[in-house]
Amino acid sequence: MAEDQAGPAGQEDNGEGKPGDEYRFAAGSAEADAAVFDGELVDEPGEVLGTIVSDDRSPTFEEILDVHEVNPHEDPQSATVRDVLPFPSTYAGEGESTVIYRLVRCEPVEELPAADGGIGDPTEIRTLPRAGDAVRRPRPEMVTAAMGFPSDPDQGLHVGFLHSDSSIPVTVDNGAVQRHVLIVGGIGSGKSYTRGVLGEELHRHGVPQVNIDVNGEMIEAARQLGGRNVRPGNGFTLPLGSLTREDLIEAVSGVNRGTNIETLIGYTFDSLSRQIAQGRRSEFSVDELVAEIEVQAPFLKMEALNTLRPAQQRVKALDRLKYIGRRFDWVGTLKPGAFVNIDCRGLVLGDLRIITAAVARDLQNLARQQQIPFTVLSIDEFHLVAPNEDKLVSTQVLREIARIGRHYRLGLVLTTQSPADVDRAVLKRMLTRFVHTIERDQLDSLRGIFADAPPEMIQSLAKLPRGTCVLTGVAETIRHATVVDIRARVTHHGGATPDVFGDLRTRGWPGKKPLSEIIQEEDRDGEAGDAG
Repeated sequence: MAEDQAGPAGQEDNGEGKPGDEYRFAAGSAEADAAVFDGELVDEPGEVLGTIVSDDRSPTFEEILDVHEVNPHEDPQSATVRDVLPFPSTYAGEGESTVIYRLVRCEPVEELPAADGGIGDPTEIRTLPRAGDAVRRPRPEMVTAAMGFPSDPDQGLHVGFLHSDSSIPVTVDNGAVQRHVLIVGGIGSGKSYTRGVLGEELHRHGVPQVNIDVNGEMIEAARQLGGRNVRPGNGFTLPLGSLTREDLIEAVSGVNRGTNIETLIGYTFDSLSRQIAQGRRSEFSVDELVAEIEVQAPFLKMEALNTLRPAQQRVKALDRLKYIGRRFDWVGTLKPGAFVNIDCRGLVLGDLRIITAAVARDLQNLARQQQIPFTVLSIDEFHLVAPNEDKLVSTQVLREIARIGRHYRLGLVLTTQSPADVDRAVLKRMLTRFVHTIERDQLDSLRGIFADAPPEMIQSLAKLPRGTCVLTGVAETIRHATVVDIRARVTHHGGATPDVFGDLRTRGWPGKKPLSEIIQEEDRDGEAGDAG
């Protein structure tokens, strides 16, 4: 191979590069695809893209896994001799020497056959590269075709740019969101930022969105997009009929499982829910449920006051739940371009799960009846509401939507920093995945969802800079795993880590003070106090 003359792409004139430059090719000119790489490879494995030409008609698109230099003049013995003896070591450098070269290990990805003077559709590898074939830089449209990205960013969800070449946009096919999207990453990795970018792109296409906002990160973005911010009990309520029997028992305080009180409350709730299903009523209130308990008690022979009255009193306590009320008008609200952000900050975990399950179930039913257009339900920190607990209602509902939601025109965008705690049946059905840097113990839980990502790419996850992720999925959504720099957001990012030290300075602390100065001030204050 030829001598390496260029530095990594992304390097500025001052010689300083961005984090992750060690994974890049050098930038090339418009004619670079017709020239040999000229050794413009850096010496770290991972996400670099290249092309190996097997013949003039069938280039194969390959991913570089490993790059290293072969130099027989540099070995431990030669280095020791050079340090001990005062004789300079001179030899022809790379590019002039016949024994110094770079060795690149690649994995074939696609074959791009010629068609009508241009590039045909990518196919599986049929022609293996031969020794001596030229290595050429791919044109941007070749990269786009091989990766399966729409050629026009406006025809899909434009989420960012290739980490290996910032001139090539990464656009996910619109259909990916119908097969559900998973965003994972550690604290401060950029996952909520990525969710915001997806929100912008979906809004540009007019897709209605409902967001369960656990940390309040999408409040300002929702406002900027003309959306609606609501809080449980303030702009958003749900009727008791939206709950399941398990939801209700979870919400009622002080009910022991397996007791007559639980049986009576559950039986009465089921009776009223059947009336809704039969069209005999549209909903029921807490007071109506309390009254119905007395009607149903004789059928169960539970009219004894030590059962009847405690059951009524515990149900009456549901009045404390401010989010119990009339059904939210989903049909009237979820028009094209709608954005409903449910601010769930401060909710206890039980209430969060009840609300999430009820919202998901309402949207699923309305989508099944085609009363709303295709809608995306997104949930932040979804490990809280879909843990590995089969009996949890919210887990069951999300599992069902993940399994068949796309048939009912309902998509999921789920974000978590703790995939190890997530229900596996939900996790494996998220067919488009944005994986930011994450701890290795969490990484183990993601095994099996990386599709064709090579081990070198997966190992690089722990070192990816903020805002960079591995994008992977099934062939219908993401043809090949790649590393992506998420594009800049237009809307406000509410999930940024606060500058707590800057806040202390605004509150009067001057900065990092010398300890000697602090001790002197305290001594002076102590002396003044003693004198007083």
